[in-house]
Amino acid sequence: MPKRGDTESRDKIAITETGSKLPAFEFADLAAIQEYLTWKQEVPLPIRRLVESALKGNAPTPSQNGLPLTDQFLDTFGMCVNQKQLIDLASVNKKVANFLRPLSRVPTEEGYIDVFDTLANPETSWSLKQKIYETQIKPALEWLANRDLRDLAQAAKKSASEPGEGESSDVSESGQQPNDGVPPANEKVISSMEAGAQQKENKEGQPAVALFSIKPFFGGYYEQLVFNKFNQTTLQWEKDPNEFTEAQTETLDPLNARVYFGKIRGNEPLALPTPDDWIFDPDSLEIDAPDGTAEVVKNQNGHWYLNVAASGIFNYQLRLGKKPYFEESEKFKEAEMSGELPAELKQFITEIKASRLPIIKQKREIVKFVRNHLKYSNSREAWEYYTAKPAEYFTRIWERGEADCKVANDLACRALAEIDNDFQYVAGFYVKEKGQDGEAVLHSGNGHAWLKIWDHISRRAIKLDATPKGDPTIDQEEQERELEGETGEGDYNNPEEEIASEEDAKKQLKEMKKKDEGREGKPRSPEHNQEEQSFAKLAECTPEQAREFLKALDRVREIKDEQGIPISDLMKEEWKKIIEERKVDVRDYRGPVPMDEGDRLEDPVEARIDIRSHDFNPGGFEVDEIVQKTVSDFGGLNIYFSFDLSGSMREPDGASGRIKADVQRDVGLLFVDSLMQCSYIARQAGADSDLLPIKIMVTLASDHGEVKLPLTDQWGEKEQWAFYSALTKLASGGTPTH
Repeated sequence: MPKRGDTESRDKIAITETGSKLPAFEFADLAAIQEYLTWKQEVPLPIRRLVESALKGNAPTPSQNGLPLTDQFLDTFGMCVNQKQLIDLASVNKKVANFLRPLSRVPTEEGYIDVFDTLANPETSWSLKQKIYETQIKPALEWLANRDLRDLAQAAKKSASEPGEGESSDVSESGQQPNDGVPPANEKVISSMEAGAQQKENKEGQPAVALFSIKPFFGGYYEQLVFNKFNQTTLQWEKDPNEFTEAQTETLDPLNARVYFGKIRGNEPLALPTPDDWIFDPDSLEIDAPDGTAEVVKNQNGHWYLNVAASGIFNYQLRLGKKPYFEESEKFKEAEMSGELPAELKQFITEIKASRLPIIKQKREIVKFVRNHLKYSNSREAWEYYTAKPAEYFTRIWERGEADCKVANDLACRALAEIDNDFQYVAGFYVKEKGQDGEAVLHSGNGHAWLKIWDHISRRAIKLDATPKGDPTIDQEEQERELEGETGEGDYNNPEEEIASEEDAKKQLKEMKKKDEGREGKPRSPEHNQEEQSFAKLAECTPEQAREFLKALDRVREIKDEQGIPISDLMKEEWKKIIEERKVDVRDYRGPVPMDEGDRLEDPVEARIDIRSHDFNPGGFEVDEIVQKTVSDFGGLNIYFSFDLSGSMREPDGASGRIKADVQRDVGLLFVDSLMQCSYIARQAGADSDLLPIKIMVTLASDHGEVKLPLTDQWGEKEQWAFYSALTKLASGGTPTH
């Protein structure tokens, strides 16, 4: 644990009364805001909401992860933080209690601390709170979440093996597969208005048999297929043939993971529906097919498929979870679509195109216009009328005004084609209600269709849905929010449970920086230049030089790409991907109980000694678990920088018009600072040494070569100033041949 010294006193939170409202929190200084933003980025929402609710004096809402042990840990942990002490654990599961009890007395270099009291203390820095989470809370959460997921997987496997579900391979009269829980492999979109289409409920009024099931529950849109060509003759959407590639191993956060299970018919590749930005872990696949016959693959659109090279019907399960990193999407293939539009709709599109609205806003308005003109219907008569003359399909839809999700989004896509062809037609499911066991159930009754448009600014696909009001399958409010460009934030979107939103924190950060810049040239009090004085002392430079460097560092960290994302953040995200890719599964004993007893707490340190000495019954560990370790093939990287400070660097840069030496200084500082932050990330990811895995060396080339920063793995104040001061020297002389 870090010492509780200057870092904490610098990061005090000032509490001001605001009338009858709850106390409002204001950050004491720039460093406090920056640490809070890091806290929001690195600590999962379920823990943040508990700690920040306690700081605001609010009682947190119950946890809703759907993982029994994990939710009990979070709820009890929240009560302990709210009361600033360990509560009575008599009614708590023993496994949960064994993780909570030690938190009331954690050893540090200066004695013992109570985690609950420390987290609820406004004077505790956000960096210390984050450190407590990483060292004391995260391991417990991950162990409990993995245990919950394992129990859910075992329950799903047991349920799948129970008799009673038919597995007939006969095809129904409608041409669809029988209602046996095996998803059809044909990749076609069928309107609920068509004869023979599956309705929202079966004859008994019960939900249709599950095609895919997900535990714990996660609702919303599940994308399965995308189409880019509309056949005006058949009125069917078509897609390019699948081009499969092997799916790479993905590491999932167990707190956000789900167990995904169902049935598959052999020799028919099956598309697995997923929410946006969710991924599978292919290594987690369990299936009762012959060994070596099943594989998880991806097609050219990034969709996940399961394929079994054997005959029969097989039960499978996988782990699914939110993607742990942000990445830009690849622009999808332009759509092909034609057909006559009604005059009223064409006139509206003409007016929208003539407006000065951004393209994305124009498209939203067109989809809303289509949606508001139609009423929801499953009318067979209407479908027969629309398809009687395929050439008049779109005009007839507008004339009659009845549509389900397929028909409405057909028309919306055709309208969008008047702007450009950067859209896709999407087929999948919308999950609104929980199943009998609290799971998310994807069945033929909640099959759904919508569309996606491409945003050139964010380099991302945006979901829009033209389905008219009245479809009982979908959440109408969510649909309307997305049409207006509004998005939510995670499973717990409650502003009462956070000190400040990320937007508010960044706003305070900018305002505080402006005030700080406004004091330039004026006498400044010690509290305002404390950071500069501290840096100057450690770097062995003047406070003025420290101020210059810190301003330069803030400036380069704000340099963004064309999409407005800081370059420094992008580099760190790429580095995190590398760390995740190098994680492998190894066996290790986990759990705070003896192997033969299962519920009595022993000494974990003693257990480790027992294991290493090959004791028959080691005390303190329950089961042989799979854990992740980061592979290290070598000791690190040595990177050598040679910067040019010859006379030519005083000339303007052709691209920016700035002096070349200034451009080199900013780019060099941005790159090296980001690189060394990545090193810190690598160390946090599990390295045993305090040394950074990357070493850098800096030389200058002008009238002679000069080493300004010897090979080092440190990036403290002294190294930062040595690097920066070298690049601020005046360019002179010629480029030396050596």
